[in-house]
Amino acid sequence: MEEKDLLLAHMDDLAGKAAKTGWAASRFLTPAEQRDVAAHDARGRKTGEVSLTFDGGYEGAERARAVFTNAEWGACERSGLFAALKLEWRQQDTLGHRDILGALMALGIERDTVGDITVAEHSAALVCLPELGGYIAENLSKAGRVGISVTEMGLDGLSAGLEELTVKTDTVASLRLDAVLCAAFGLSRSKAAELIAAGRVNLNHTPCVQPAKELGEGALLSVRGLGRAKLLEVGGVSKKGRVFVSIGLYGR
Repeated sequence: MEEKDLLLAHMDDLAGKAAKTGWAASRFLTPAEQRDVAAHDARGRKTGEVSLTFDGGYEGAERARAVFTNAEWGACERSGLFAALKLEWRQQDTLGHRDILGALMALGIERDTVGDITVAEHSAALVCLPELGGYIAENLSKAGRVGISVTEMGLDGLSAGLEELTVKTDTVASLRLDAVLCAAFGLSRSKAAELIAAGRVNLNHTPCVQPAKELGEGALLSVRGLGRAKLLEVGGVSKKGRVFVSIGLYGR
């Protein structure tokens, strides 16, 4: 049985459980997995009285849990789905997404038990399964040689912490994927083309190998090994015919 088939079979099991007990939720799913689950759900299930939503702890979350609910039993409390943590370190130290994820893996934490991790200048915020919040808070004290303090926080404050962006303005020759990628990450056109061809670039959570793909406001870019960016605003055109853009960089 292929991995996708196993995932969908598990979703059917959760839907069946929700029909009997009121609700059931998966671990955190990637955007691609969410699309597969949503398409499978749209084709219909035997448990038609059960509804499906995706929730990552805050609006716009990339990784999210599939939540199945039976309306006859009432709504599911979100506090039972997530724990939110704030991580802080000294101003003279530097940590990135991979450093924090690596430290979590070293504790034996599985990737699908943790949702989005977003890094600001001297802090980060993450969301995880509720049963892991206390364990991570007590045991995550270092990432490499950098000391970390961890405190639990409410879901209400999670969105602001996760959405911190460093905004940069630039001009691009066009709104093609390769051109915006160069502006976002300071790449040469040839390097951007190389990354796209290698399948290391996602556009709106989906792999994109088309360098000429036209982007619009709100487009999300992620490059494996470099980070994530969002095309915030497309402005006017300069005298030289270049387009003004505003780009937000996550965790910088």
